[in-house]
Amino acid sequence: MTENTLHLLFRRGKSEHIQNLLKKGELYINTIDFIRECDDNEERSDPHDSILERTFFGKVKVKIGDVGLDINSNAITFDAEDGVMIKDSTNKGNIYCLSGIYTKELEDERETIEFKTQSFGESIIVITNPREFIKRVETALKEKGYQNIKHWPVEYFPNDYSGEVGIFKKHEKFKHQNEFRFFISNSDNQPIKIEIGSIEDIAIIKDGCTLKLELTDKRTKIIILPK
Repeated sequence: MTENTLHLLFRRGKSEHIQNLLKKGELYINTIDFIRECDDNEERSDPHDSILERTFFGKVKVKIGDVGLDINSNAITFDAEDGVMIKDSTNKGNIYCLSGIYTKELEDERETIEFKTQSFGESIIVITNPREFIKRVETALKEKGYQNIKHWPVEYFPNDYSGEVGIFKKHEKFKHQNEFRFFISNSDNQPIKIEIGSIEDIAIIKDGCTLKLELTDKRTKIIILPK
């Protein structure tokens, strides 16, 4: 196995959406702005998704005062933990998210790995041929005129990280997502809907499942996707 190889993809969602993905290959690809504010599910929604960079300060003192008044004598001061300053990006585009199973999971010492993403939806689609899926998505997007298409596993940074963020980095609190994402540059800042055709030849639907993988070195790896 080569480093960081993508072996499987899976996505959770509402049953009707997952069925449409399987039967018609229907993908509804939302904007960065929508993804930041789509819901109050803190396991999924990231208000800082795709920011340009962040600077971590740790413990800070914060002063809040009225505009026009001397902030040193007319302000409320309080202590804060984990102070962070962010710089937003002007990039506009659309993101489609799945979860990936990579070489690092298969080489992990644990025999059993569980992905706890139940809050994302009741149905799971497991894509057994990620390369073919990616190829079909790219083809459909290019046919609609989108040329700037990127796809990559998301990296996760620790809470005290300072530096560039961008499209393919997220805070470690989202590490359970094990995300693989597509990014499509789109100055219109509007959702994109495509159909890539049935993917029943490369995918299956479950309401929860256990994957047993037999590796080339004779080890067995159990991947649990709970219901």
